Amino acid sequence: MGASGYVPTQNSLGVVSRMRCMLLRAVMYCSVLALAASARPSLVCAQNGTGSHNHPSAEDWREDLHFLAQQMPLKHKRLFHTMTEAEFDSAVQKLDADIPRLNDDQIFVRLAQLMALVQDGHTGFDLRPLPPPDRKDHIPIRFDRYEDGIYVRAAAPEYADALGGKVVRVGTVDWKDAIQRVDSIESHDPDNLGEPLAWSAKTTLNCPRLLHGLGLSDSADAADFVIEKNGQQRTFTMKASVSMGPWLLNSIPADWVDARPSTASVPLSRKHEDKTFWFTVLPGQHAVYFQFNLVLPLGGENLDDFTKRLATALQAPEIDRLVIDMRNNTGGDNTLIRNLLVALIRSKQNHRGGMYVLTGPTTFSAAQNFVNRLGNDADIILVGAPTAENVNFYGDPVGIALPRSHLEAAVSTLWWQDEDPRDTRTATFPELAAADTFADYVEGKDPVLELALTTPTPPDIVDVLQAALPRGVQPTVDAYQQYVSNPVHKYLSDPEQRVNSFGYQLLSAKKIQDAIEVFEVNARIHPKSSNAYDSLGEGYADAGENQRAIDAYRRSLELNSGNGNAKRMILELEQQKEKVALR
Repeated sequence: MGASGYVPTQNSLGVVSRMRCMLLRAVMYCSVLALAASARPSLVCAQNGTGSHNHPSAEDWREDLHFLAQQMPLKHKRLFHTMTEAEFDSAVQKLDADIPRLNDDQIFVRLAQLMALVQDGHTGFDLRPLPPPDRKDHIPIRFDRYEDGIYVRAAAPEYADALGGKVVRVGTVDWKDAIQRVDSIESHDPDNLGEPLAWSAKTTLNCPRLLHGLGLSDSADAADFVIEKNGQQRTFTMKASVSMGPWLLNSIPADWVDARPSTASVPLSRKHEDKTFWFTVLPGQHAVYFQFNLVLPLGGENLDDFTKRLATALQAPEIDRLVIDMRNNTGGDNTLIRNLLVALIRSKQNHRGGMYVLTGPTTFSAAQNFVNRLGNDADIILVGAPTAENVNFYGDPVGIALPRSHLEAAVSTLWWQDEDPRDTRTATFPELAAADTFADYVEGKDPVLELALTTPTPPDIVDVLQAALPRGVQPTVDAYQQYVSNPVHKYLSDPEQRVNSFGYQLLSAKKIQDAIEVFEVNARIHPKSSNAYDSLGEGYADAGENQRAIDAYRRSLELNSGNGNAKRMILELEQQKEKVALR
């Protein structure tokens, strides 16, 4: 699925499969695109009553659009959870009016953009049924996206000169603008761009028909790329000549050339990327490395038997650290993970500093369920980059077969809520931020895994505050600022609430003066927070410092005039002052 990473299907009993996040992620477009070829570049062929294929007319496309627009609200669990119905209707009407002047590639792109408006990573177009396996719809090149740009990781021999180069332009368009266009057809959860980061360059940028539809190429069969290498720029005209294959994920065909030379070491995390799950013992680090690439047993050992072997390895007395690598995990069947979760939660590595989980923009769907549930019951330290899914999300898609083009769309039918219904996190954010670079790939390094295997147990923000608190408020503020300004903590979520919760822990333990100092720290750091001053007021009130409490509550009201608790507390404290004055 081009923007959701599952293959929604029904089994023979007609039961919708759960979270089928298969490996064929963002590539549904190009494989469907090449079902026909004509003077007007066509993505698909309509089928007439005799079984032969005809080119879809404008009216055919309009009929498909109207059918899709009618079915999406009926089948999606809650289609208008983020976009409004008016926005959807407007987009449909605009596309309906534009269809007569668009070619087929442009129409498909617009349909994909329409579905991306939903902001649901499991809603989009489906690959099934797959086109003939010999369809030559991709350029034989693998682009990888990093924080500083897009690089050529691997290629067929005819494009070997581009190997290791950085994309400067696609056609005549600057690479940043080009990848934004490509991102526009990738479905994703609200405020989470993990899916585009994971798949746009890898599976779409090498599909000329999509680039044609996006206005990045004049041809549906080839595209121009300006590649910079060794300080020199060169234009490559690259032609679609291969069908989609395992190279779209992590494997590289044996006859391709790789930017990582054969003399470079292969990092542990890249040694068995073709396996769905595997582990190895690392005696030198007193650790077990467990790579979890898919929540499906695709041949071979099932997950329950694997779990038994893993649990036995974790019981060894010399093993004090477990690293679970979820960076390649696109999902699967979330009903299979219970026994694995139980084993991990019961393991002796379930303590602060004993269990590290690596995540990134490919961690999606059932993999998100796994991260959620493990985090709820185990003391894990997350390392890497944010996941590709909101912590609560829509999933379990069903198909919508368009009657004329025979494109297969899919929409989510269930709401998965592993976390509190008020939890609006747009991803699971790692405690320790880490990312690799293209240079790391070429040199055979994995700094993310290296960090997880070697770092001492890191102090969290509460540890830092506790250590600084005896030195006073300002040193505690300084310690906080130093912690949050460290790039390794750039994904720290809701620090204000974390500090506030620490203050209330102290208040509950009757350490009132310590609690007041923590609340003062929070108010200094977040001077525009009504809640920070409300909590400070509560601390002063518990200490019997009524005037200070009143002042804090009044400041809270200034920042939020709707704070009913502050109004009530000011009234109660003023009444207490009057009673004291009358004695």
